[in-house]
Amino acid sequence: MKHLRFISFSLAIASSIAALAATPSLKITQGKKESTSKEQHTIVGITEPGNKAFINGNEVQVYNTGSFGGTVNLNEGDNTITVTTKNSTEENSQKIKINYKKIDNTSRQPNEASQINISQISPALNIKTLPGAYLQYGNGSDRLGGSKMGYLDAEIPLKAIGQTSNLYLVQLSKNRVAYISKEYAAETLERSLTDNTGSISIANDKNCDRISVSLPTRHAYQSWTQLDPTTICVDIFGATNNSNWITQRNDLGMIEYVDWQQVDCDIFRLKIKLKEKYSWGYSIGYNGNNLVINVKHTPSLNLKDLTIGLDAGHGGKYPGAISNTGLKESEINLDIVLRIKNILEKKGAKVVLSRDSDVDITMSQRKEIFLKGNVDLMMSVHNNAGGSPLNKMGTSTYYKHISNRDLAQCVLNRMLDLGLRNFGLTGNFNFSLNAPTEYPNLLLEALFMSSLPEEELLANPDYRQQIAEQAVKGIEDYLKLVKKSQK
Repeated sequence: MKHLRFISFSLAIASSIAALAATPSLKITQGKKESTSKEQHTIVGITEPGNKAFINGNEVQVYNTGSFGGTVNLNEGDNTITVTTKNSTEENSQKIKINYKKIDNTSRQPNEASQINISQISPALNIKTLPGAYLQYGNGSDRLGGSKMGYLDAEIPLKAIGQTSNLYLVQLSKNRVAYISKEYAAETLERSLTDNTGSISIANDKNCDRISVSLPTRHAYQSWTQLDPTTICVDIFGATNNSNWITQRNDLGMIEYVDWQQVDCDIFRLKIKLKEKYSWGYSIGYNGNNLVINVKHTPSLNLKDLTIGLDAGHGGKYPGAISNTGLKESEINLDIVLRIKNILEKKGAKVVLSRDSDVDITMSQRKEIFLKGNVDLMMSVHNNAGGSPLNKMGTSTYYKHISNRDLAQCVLNRMLDLGLRNFGLTGNFNFSLNAPTEYPNLLLEALFMSSLPEEELLANPDYRQQIAEQAVKGIEDYLKLVKKSQK
């Protein structure tokens, strides 16, 4: 955080330094290429704030951070671009030589879709899940990992019928398959079987309604939420219905009723209808061979009674995006989170942080902190990167489970009140901290570290305070929305 503490001070004295400098500084940070196939070329650089900057004689904006940039239309063949910075008495220039060769796209062949080879395993291999295991729909991957079906408890036997270099293809039921990372699976002598379900009970357990499904062995499962009406669905794979009644022990707090159906010959589905429009989370796991689903009751909707989890993205040796002038996303994220924490605590809320300093911390550790902290709601704060550095890119929020869409929308709306461009409300997002079902959660990508105009905003402590204030207002708007739905 030392870097951030001196941002304001550095900006305040930068003009004085520029005035004293005999020659204005000039560092070109983007655009020093020898060749390109694009007609329009972007140049980005740094000088002292207060100086002027020119690209091929055309003046471009110098931001309060000292960043500047512009575009040049190239001619086919060799081009020379002159970049100049000036203060009140001196100037500094650099020349960039670049060759532009136009590519004939008509002669290019479309790329074939990449294929991942799946090797059959015969006979099938018996494996079991390890802590942290999750199922994937397919064998694809990106920077966020494969598309997740959901996390699984440990010690669940599965039948592997195929494999890639790092995944097993598993047979969940007669007509359903999925993938699991080899990192979270181990060979076992125990086989996955098709079993009959046993007794089912449901009871109010103080802060949650608890459903227990008796099974002879552990089975894989998948869950999701539906809206209108608000329902939690749970599929148990390799299970056939032999549950002839459900026992309700006492008055329930969140669940209106539980029903079930056999949706395939070996897939047993629980349908948990909630009394209220908004879900406050649920957990699934085994107690012995009993599959237990805890559905949280709605907490107090007063901020002063809630526990809010805050995650500052990245940290330690993982700084995240770095801006043109060297601002680290990890430090900006933490600064905003600490400001949000301060606002929430002044309003009486309890706050649980995933990190409060510039340290390395894994996604699993972050989730464990929030689970142990029994948070009612969680927000992860990041800042984005990508696109043109010359443009205002905007703000965005992200969720995975449809039940969290309104929370993400409320926070996005408040960020847009700052006059920012809407970069999007993104659902089904495969970010690890959006995966938990135990509490409502969202990811806020406040601005773009890579955008020069937005870098200027993020470098300003007053603007980071505005971001924090709007984020809190978004949470408050969500609580009001939930209250309104109960009338």
